[in-house]
Amino acid sequence: MSRRSTQASLLRWSTCWCAVVFIVFTTVFMTAFSAASLNSYKRVMELEMATLLGQGVDQLAQQTVTTSWDRYVAVTDSVIRLTDNEGNVLFQINSPVFSSDIVQQIVNRVPAQPQGQDFSKPEWSYPYKWRDASGFHRVIALTEGVHFENGASGVLAIYSLTDPLRQDTFHMLSVFVIMDVAVIGLFASGMYVLLRRGFQPLQRLMAGIQQVEWRRAGRLRFDRLPPELASLQQSLNQLLDRIDDAVEEQRRFMADASHELRTPLAIVAGHANLLRRWGHQNARVWEPAVRNIVLEVERLQKLVDQLLTMSRLEEQKLPPVTEGLDQRGLEELFVRLGEDASVLRPDLDIEAHVHLTPGTRVAIEQDRLRQVLVGLIDNAMRHTKEGGWLELAAREEGPMVRISVSDDGEGIPADVLPHIFERFYRGDAARATGKGSGLGLAISKQLIEAYQGKIYVRSREGRGTTVMILLPTLRTMHIDGEKSGE
Repeated sequence: MSRRSTQASLLRWSTCWCAVVFIVFTTVFMTAFSAASLNSYKRVMELEMATLLGQGVDQLAQQTVTTSWDRYVAVTDSVIRLTDNEGNVLFQINSPVFSSDIVQQIVNRVPAQPQGQDFSKPEWSYPYKWRDASGFHRVIALTEGVHFENGASGVLAIYSLTDPLRQDTFHMLSVFVIMDVAVIGLFASGMYVLLRRGFQPLQRLMAGIQQVEWRRAGRLRFDRLPPELASLQQSLNQLLDRIDDAVEEQRRFMADASHELRTPLAIVAGHANLLRRWGHQNARVWEPAVRNIVLEVERLQKLVDQLLTMSRLEEQKLPPVTEGLDQRGLEELFVRLGEDASVLRPDLDIEAHVHLTPGTRVAIEQDRLRQVLVGLIDNAMRHTKEGGWLELAAREEGPMVRISVSDDGEGIPADVLPHIFERFYRGDAARATGKGSGLGLAISKQLIEAYQGKIYVRSREGRGTTVMILLPTLRTMHIDGEKSGE
């Protein structure tokens, strides 16, 4: 979604919400206003009823001069009607709005006054509504049972139009509608200005993002940004840095992999050409050519296997360790590794030491640890002169177990040491011998880190090398898993 559409959406939805709030407020207020006006109107009619009753119904029935009541009903658009219990009209006066037919329609629709103890209780009703040339009219009726001095009973009724109430309500509603429209318009205008000013920094940031070219050194450098956008700018710059690093690492990886693959392929191609030209005639050409082709194919196969291993380690999460290795398991592993190394280098003095407390288990699968140690021992044997020594050791250190592979070989130069875990990196000595692909230590590092461990190297040129692996104990991993689960 673009900036303009986002700004328009915010303006539209905020204005709609403001309109909803005002509509609800106006509805509630008009309902309360209408109810309050009706109650006031009813109190006026009750006061009128009380005045009539105070005058006396017998006197009202005998009244012949009604000048004051004529003016009253004309002003209030009402009807005053007194009847006996037979329905005979004893007194009636009405506004010109009420014709005889309309009065009769109202009388026919007014509920009968209840008898008994509720006879003199006032009763409210809305008996009739009609439309004429002057508009729509509705009547509210107040009736009350009365008793005459001769013991007879009757009904005193006041019928009044609710037109003033409706007019006042419509007038108040029109005022509120005008006010609501004006306030909503002012709110929308203010929100438009505020959103436009508020989106300006974001617009600048978005324009800067679009201007940053792929794989270039350009970064976002905007000042006077709100704290949230400044944090976003920093995060975007960090993301760009990581992308550049990943792209550079990928480029370097592809270049190194291509270089490593090109050399054995060139050798295979060269020997294949020799065989094609002279191999079928000269046995001395055939045998070394085939041997070299086999060796290079094995090297290619090993390189491909290592690449596949690294790919699997990056894509797949290793299953949790269930058993691990205890004191006895490590001792047996070290013994087998020492025996294998002695077969290849019988001149080396190989020692193994394991010091773990009972119940402690190293949180790594045996095959994975063996894979790492085989590569480390192979490196140590290749760089240790005849008559040297090699030591395998494991020692518990708090919540971790340190496993080390030490030798007294030629050591690693100081300029090479920071790069030994990089993919395809090989020192001058390794390049001179042509052995190794530069992936062994990188794979070992990935494996150890996959088991929440660490691997690092201490070495001095001419004085030997020690590779140390720190792995958590199985007990520690269970505790960490429980804490993360909480």
